[in-house]
Amino acid sequence: MEATGSVGKAPGGPRVLVVGGGIAGLGAAQRLCGHSAFPHLRVLEATARAGGRIRSERSFGGVVEVGAHWIHGPSRGNPVFQLAAEYGLLGEKELSEENQLVETGGHVGLPSVSYASSGVRVSLQLVAEMATLFYGLIDQTREFLHAAETPVPSVGEYLKKEIGQHVTGWTEDEETRKLKLAVLNSFFNLECCVSGTHSMDLVALAPFGEYTVLPGLDCTFSKGYQGLTNCMMASLPEDTVVFEKPVKTIHWNGSFQEAAFPGETFPVSVECEDGDRFPVHHVIVTVPLGLSTFSVGSLLGLSLSSWRLCRMKKYFCVSPKCSEE
Repeated sequence: MEATGSVGKAPGGPRVLVVGGGIAGLGAAQRLCGHSAFPHLRVLEATARAGGRIRSERSFGGVVEVGAHWIHGPSRGNPVFQLAAEYGLLGEKELSEENQLVETGGHVGLPSVSYASSGVRVSLQLVAEMATLFYGLIDQTREFLHAAETPVPSVGEYLKKEIGQHVTGWTEDEETRKLKLAVLNSFFNLECCVSGTHSMDLVALAPFGEYTVLPGLDCTFSKGYQGLTNCMMASLPEDTVVFEKPVKTIHWNGSFQEAAFPGETFPVSVECEDGDRFPVHHVIVTVPLGLSTFSVGSLLGLSLSSWRLCRMKKYFCVSPKCSEE
């Protein structure tokens, strides 16, 4: 979100502030720092580190991804993939033209081998059969994008309803039926990872088709996803990011002043939880996906009804998916 105003600019150009030091905030700062028109730029990060939900740990004898795990749809249309390639963080296989052209339909590839909790190996044919059913239904959910109404509110409810109808037609023995349901449950859990949610019941059915599926086989970072945000941080001028500076609220459409710029007025003032205020001309707000509707509206200085109106009119977009999973 950006705010502007027809007020005098600080000497040398407008003052710009980015709220959030995750990959979105770092990306915005990176683009602006490369432009001579924005010399007065700061990023406010609430925690003591940059990267947001991208975090790699090396305390366990190897790389463990605590946040984002892989690049979903690694191809030329994916900005995360482009940055990773630019910084030399991917291998030859991931960068190959062949890998980038594979059409997956947004679905994760099947495992080469699967086991039940009892240790018994599960037939690949059975896993493939359940994958065809599950991903066929996932594809169906995208058909409700422009529908006037949906049969159920969420993707999870739709999937369970349709699977229930298929189950009634199964003629196998009880153990096989249970195994099929267990495999389907695994696909549910995997789709939750892809969609960035605890439950598909929390993902609305109507807008689910808005997500653009890019080609390319999903790939990981051999040295950790955090290497990407570390490179982005290193590309910024020193002291651009201010850490441990959580923002309380943003005051819009005002006429704010600061002693360092006598005679200047600013349309926006960003208030932090420690009482510090930053009068600026422009603000870019990068909001974590996990923030509730109320907390986002409060941060932006909007009433709950105003925030809902903005969402309805699509002034803001908080998507359940992104190019980093």
